[in-house]
Amino acid sequence: MIFFGAESKKILINNIKDDENVTSSHWKKYHQDFDVNEDGRIDGIIGFGDVETKYSWVKIFIHTYFQRFFRNIAKRYSGFKNLDAKMSEILNLQNRAYSLDALRQTITLAFLKDHIKNYKNIDVAVVIGDGFASMASLLLVSKFAKKVVSINLSKTLFVDLEYFSRISSYYNFNYCLLTEKEDLKSIFNSTADLIAIQAFNQKFLQSIPADLIINIASMQEMNHEVIQQYFEDMRIISREKEIIFYCCNREEKTLPDGTAIIFKKYPWKESDEILIDELCPWHQEYYALRPPFYRRYDGPIRHRLVKLNI
Repeated sequence: MIFFGAESKKILINNIKDDENVTSSHWKKYHQDFDVNEDGRIDGIIGFGDVETKYSWVKIFIHTYFQRFFRNIAKRYSGFKNLDAKMSEILNLQNRAYSLDALRQTITLAFLKDHIKNYKNIDVAVVIGDGFASMASLLLVSKFAKKVVSINLSKTLFVDLEYFSRISSYYNFNYCLLTEKEDLKSIFNSTADLIAIQAFNQKFLQSIPADLIINIASMQEMNHEVIQQYFEDMRIISREKEIIFYCCNREEKTLPDGTAIIFKKYPWKESDEILIDELCPWHQEYYALRPPFYRRYDGPIRHRLVKLNI
C-alpha cells in the first residue's frame, strides 16, 4: 500500500519495531530510548546526526569560524555556493542549525555534481540511511533528482519524514510510505517526490529504476548480511541500466557486539568501474568548541564513486 503525508508517519509509529531483524547492534544501542509521545514530540534521538535548533548569532559566528576548514575544501566544487544557499533555506524551514553534519551533505552533493557527467539526467536517486532527510531534501530542492527514495530503519525513517514534512508545503512536495512491492510501478508515475521504504523491505530496491544510490556513514553500522543484500539488489538494477553508487564509510568500524565492518570487504567486484576512490577530504575530522578544536575520527573514512556492474 501507499500512505501519503501524515498518514505515512502514523503507520511508521504503529510499526516502529518491524525491522528489528535487520537492525545491527549499533542501532539497537542507539535506538533503545527512542520514543514518539502522544503530542508528536520525539525523544531519544541519538546517533542520527546533529539536530540542534537554529544557532544564536554568537553561535553562528563561532561555528562559521570553525567550519572555514571544510568550506575551503568545498570551494573546489563549482556548484557548492548554490547548494549551500539551498541547504541554508531547508534548515531554516526545519528550525535546524547549519551544523557540520549538514555541511557535509552539501559538500557531498557538490562533489557528485562535479563528478557525475550525466547528473542532469538523474530521474531517481536512492538514499540509504539518511538523517533528518538532509540529503533527500537537498536532492529535491536543488532539482538534482526528480524523485528520491529513502530507505531507513523505521525509527530513523520516521524522523526523516517528520523533518521532510516541515519543508513539504513550502516547496509543494509530496511524500509517502510504500509498504507493498507491487505498488512500485505506479509510485514513480504518481505525484510523490519522496518515497519512504522501511529497511526490512530493502529488497524493494532491486525493482527501483535508480540512477544514483547514496550511502553516507551508515553501511559501517550495518550487519554483513544486510550490506550483502544491498549490493545484490543494486547489481540487479545494473542488469537493466547504468547505476552509480556513492559510498562514504569508515574503513573499519567495530560494532557493540564485536562485529568488524570493513570497507574493502564490502562485496565489490573487479568489474566495477571505479570513478573516485580516496579518503574523503571533508570527513576525516570534526571540530569541538574546546581544545583540541579539530579532532580525528576513530578511523579514516573512505569514499568511493563507482559504476556497479554484474
